[in-house]
Amino acid sequence: MSVTLANQQELNEALASFKNSQNGHWLVVTYKTPTQLQYKASGEGLESLAAELNDKEIAYYLIRLVYNSNDAGFKDAVIGEAANTKDIYVNWIGSGVGIIEKGKKKTHSGDAQALLSPHHSTLVQTSKDLNGNFTEAIIKDRSGPLSGSHIID
Repeated sequence: MSVTLANQQELNEALASFKNSQNGHWLVVTYKTPTQLQYKASGEGLESLAAELNDKEIAYYLIRLVYNSNDAGFKDAVIGEAANTKDIYVNWIGSGVGIIEKGKKKTHSGDAQALLSPHHSTLVQTSKDLNGNFTEAIIKDRSGPLSGSHIID
């Protein structure tokens, strides 16, 4: 692993809580140093998640969403038309992150994915505009395997 984790016990506790959570629950991992990640926060809802994402940072997060029969990505033939729960891994790249830093930390995404596994899909996010593309519907759409883009911009 090319990066280390500063607070493994806190992340393990947050992941255990996440696995028992409901729709909209998230957890964020950020950088403590250029080569060390740390569990930062967890919560519910896109508004509180957007508040945790810094435009000058790269971060990684998991978000749990519930898919109903009218959502793109809903798995057909589920007994009783029950909702599907999916955990989505997102690589946040703030708009103020320099090109050199983006390049250096690009290789860390795989390590972060390993820390935040398992998950159903992987996205890259560059905008946290709640009135734009940062909505639950867009996240669900972009996380589908047949989505033309896996980027939230």
